[in-house]
Amino acid sequence: MENFLWQKTLLDLYHTFDRIVIIMDNKFNRLVTNSLYNNNNTLLYGEMLNFMARKNNCITAKLIVDEALKILINSNNNILNLYYKEKLTFRDIAQKEGVNIRQIFRNYDKEIAKFSYLLSKKGYDSKIIKQEFEGDNLFMSAYYKLKAKAEGKTRLTFHIPDVYVDENNKNADTDTRFIKDNYAGINVYVD
Repeated sequence: MENFLWQKTLLDLYHTFDRIVIIMDNKFNRLVTNSLYNNNNTLLYGEMLNFMARKNNCITAKLIVDEALKILINSNNNILNLYYKEKLTFRDIAQKEGVNIRQIFRNYDKEIAKFSYLLSKKGYDSKIIKQEFEGDNLFMSAYYKLKAKAEGKTRLTFHIPDVYVDENNKNADTDTRFIKDNYAGINVYVD
C-alpha cells in the first residue's frame, strides 16, 4: 500500500506541477524586487533555495510521471493519460472509448497498478520517492490526504501563519503583521 500511495501522490499532483512552477517563478521575481529595497540577503538566499527546491521537485515529478504515462499509452493503456493529462471525467472517457463506465473503473485500477509497477521498475519505488519528495510540504500534504482516505479517515486542515505576533502585546519589538504566503497546516484526522 505504501508504494501505491507515494506513486498515486505523484499522479494526483500532476495537473498542478506546471502551475506551481509558474507560481514559484512569480514569487521569486517578487522577492528579488522587494529585496532591492530591503537589503536582507539572508532572507533572499533562503527563499531562493526554497523556491528552487520546490520548482525542481515539481519538474522532476512531472518528468517521472510523463515517462510512465508514455509507456502506458504505447501499450494501449491510456485511461490515466486521459484522466490526469487531458482532465477528462470517467464518463467522458467511457464515451470516448465506447465502453461501459464500470469497465473504465476496472481498467483504471489496473492501470494504477501498472503505473506503480513501471515506476518501481524504473527505480522509483516508495523508498526513493519518499526520500526525494518528503521534504516538500506540497507532496506530503497530498500523501497524507491519500493515506487518510485509504485508512477511511477524514482530514481537516487548519492553517496558521508560520510567524505570528500578538497584536495586543504593546511591548512587542517586532512587526505585528502576518507573513502572507507562508502558512503551516495542522492536520486533524477524524474516524
